[in-house]
Amino acid sequence: MDDVIIHTLEQPHLNKPILVEGLPGIGLVGKLAGDHLKDQIKAIKFAEITSPYKPTQVIIKDDGTLRLVNMEFYYHAFNDPAKNDIILLLGDFQGITPDSQYQLTEKTLDYVQTLGVHKIFTLGGLGTGHITTSPTVFGAATNAHLKKEVEEAGVVFRGGGIIFGASGLLLGLGMRRNIEAICLMGETHGQIIDAKSAEAVLEVLARLIKVPVDMTELKKKAKETESQIAKISQMMAANQMEGRQQDYPDDSTVSYIR
Repeated sequence: MDDVIIHTLEQPHLNKPILVEGLPGIGLVGKLAGDHLKDQIKAIKFAEITSPYKPTQVIIKDDGTLRLVNMEFYYHAFNDPAKNDIILLLGDFQGITPDSQYQLTEKTLDYVQTLGVHKIFTLGGLGTGHITTSPTVFGAATNAHLKKEVEEAGVVFRGGGIIFGASGLLLGLGMRRNIEAICLMGETHGQIIDAKSAEAVLEVLARLIKVPVDMTELKKKAKETESQIAKISQMMAANQMEGRQQDYPDDSTVSYIR
């Protein structure tokens, strides 16, 4: 078996497409945002990645049937020469080893370049260990021009840190191919599934790619996140009253981003 095989289900003809990556990572921020965008724009699946670099398991669906764990490509064509079409890279898992991350990323870039991708947005969470009900969206960009463009959309840039996984490698390896790339990172505690942070990231992305997105369903999930946050805050307050110490990383040392 080849290390990475892309099965094409349909060959789309797209106008200057951008790639949006929303794979699982910290707080599932990128996955929640990417999956919601897919549903909102009614994106069509057109390719799947098969690889031994993914976990050795299958997923049992609600009806009791099985499927392999997936990394999938979806597209949405606007049929408007003035608009950039969209390709989404979504899935259940990322690569399970550092080598696999490189292999999957290079294969992804090879593939999307044949489709004309010229810009990439990666979505993820920035785990701080702190509780917030108004998550900031942080950014990293491959050049100063993109940084200015994203800052105007309300994204905060700060020096230092590391971006792990596909969200980082698509930027770094994409730069070698002269592909512009931006990572949008939603501030998140890091230990909860954070729909509130995903909502913040997707709102920024929607402004940048000029696509209206109804946030109603994601807001419902965000309410569940707020409930989780309230419970965690109560637990922390109770621990402090009892004199127990809980250690959380200082903002200045945050480096684990996906």
